[in-house]
Amino acid sequence: MNAKFGRATVAIGLLACTPAFGEDEPVKVNANIEAAFKKYDTNRDGYLSKQELKGRKDLLRIFTDADTDHDGKLDLDEYAAAELALHQAKAKRFAEDENITAKVKAALLQDPDIKSLDVSVETYRGHVLLSGFVEDENQVRKAERIAAGVRGVVSVKNALIVKDLDKS
Repeated sequence: MNAKFGRATVAIGLLACTPAFGEDEPVKVNANIEAAFKKYDTNRDGYLSKQELKGRKDLLRIFTDADTDHDGKLDLDEYAAAELALHQAKAKRFAEDENITAKVKAALLQDPDIKSLDVSVETYRGHVLLSGFVEDENQVRKAERIAAGVRGVVSVKNALIVKDLDKS
C-alpha cells in the first residue's frame, strides 16, 4: 500500500526527504507501521478515526492535513504519511536544537573571560540550559548574555555555579 506523499520513496523511519502532504511520490509502509495501524484500529474497519487516535495528540494535531481524501478518517497510507511527517518534524527540531547548541558553544569559546570548556550547553526547542562551574558572578551573567544573543535562542536557564575558591 502506498500513499502519495513525498519527493522520494522512503521507508518510515528514514528521514531523508522533506515532503508535504499531497505530493506525488509514494511512501513505503513497513511492518511496524502496519502493526501500529492495526493496534489503533480498534473497530477493525481499516480506518482510523479521531476517536481511535484520542491518545495520540501529535496525530490529532495534523489529522486534517493527513486526511488527504477528506473523508474524516485515515487509511493505512494516510496514517503512514502522517507518521513520516511527525518523525521528520521531530528530526528537524532536533537538528535545529543541535545547531543552536553549537552556536552558543562557539560564542562562549570566543570570549576570553569564560572558560567555556567548564560550561555545558543543552538546548530543547530553542530553550538553552547553561550548567557547570565558573570563577565568578560576572562570568555567570556574561555567559547568559552571550547565550541569549545567539539567533534561535528562545530563553536561557542559567544553572552555572560559582566555584568557591576559598575552600581547598
